[in-house]
Amino acid sequence: WRPTIAGSRCMAPGAQVDLISYLSGAGLAALVNFPLWKAAAIGQSGFTAQGPTFFARLKVLLGPPYKGVAATLFGMTWARAAIFYCADAGRDRMLALGASPAAATALPAVGISTLVQVVNQPIVRGTITIQDPSSRHAGLVAALRHIHATRGVSGLWHGTVPAVAKTVPKYVVAIWVKDAMQELLPKPTAPPGAPGHRSQVLQASAVKSIAAGVAGAALTNPLDVIRNEMFKTDEALGETTRRLLRREGASFLWRGMARNLVAVAAPIGMTIFLTDAIVDYRSSRGVASPAASASAATAPAASAAASAAAAA
Repeated sequence: WRPTIAGSRCMAPGAQVDLISYLSGAGLAALVNFPLWKAAAIGQSGFTAQGPTFFARLKVLLGPPYKGVAATLFGMTWARAAIFYCADAGRDRMLALGASPAAATALPAVGISTLVQVVNQPIVRGTITIQDPSSRHAGLVAALRHIHATRGVSGLWHGTVPAVAKTVPKYVVAIWVKDAMQELLPKPTAPPGAPGHRSQVLQASAVKSIAAGVAGAALTNPLDVIRNEMFKTDEALGETTRRLLRREGASFLWRGMARNLVAVAAPIGMTIFLTDAIVDYRSSRGVASPAASASAATAPAASAAASAAAAA
């Protein structure tokens, strides 16, 4: 498969509009999926959701209080928007410079997802810590202060290695699947603005969004478990892994998998889908170019330009 060249989004005249679309899609997805993320964090960390009945425990998992919700939404929104925006822009720029499709897809995604995870790690560390139903921390700031007081500055980045190890493959796989599906799925037959165009774009986007989200989430579940256990116990990577193997055997590899598929696949897929929908809407109003989307269909002329560039 060969991704089409739609022009660099970071450098294009409409870059600001494009970024708004990415941020809007990521923000809406984070807001809708926060309760699912909370349930996955509790399940993978081994926190106890106490309650006398099944529905009482379900309320603990999915219901309020939503500790650290503002910080979590901020971290999720800027992180996913940055990853998809810069991965798409980097891919287009590398293709324009003559790089191979594989390198153009993988290298920007690896670089930006690594950077985002390292920068975001204290927020991730603190917000997961306070999801423990027994946590006495009132919010993110209190949790971070406690971590800093007891573990020092390095404690804020505890668990970064498994976090990067699971985040980078997750987004590289999701982006690769998204781009591959974009090439494989039929392009809209109705021109932009014509009846049926938007439904065709959104139907294709729904298929590739689901595929990308599920692929990324399933691959990295074991690393999610290890990272969350490290947050809970403050153990090192090797010590945590050995303890999990002694206590649970290989079963820890799929602990919380069902929740993770929902909590990770849903926001990734929804981010892609909502970005496509927002860009298509804005382009129909003359505000954004369809090329701004994380996976919007590209016109035949652009495909011909991509082939010519690859041949050169």
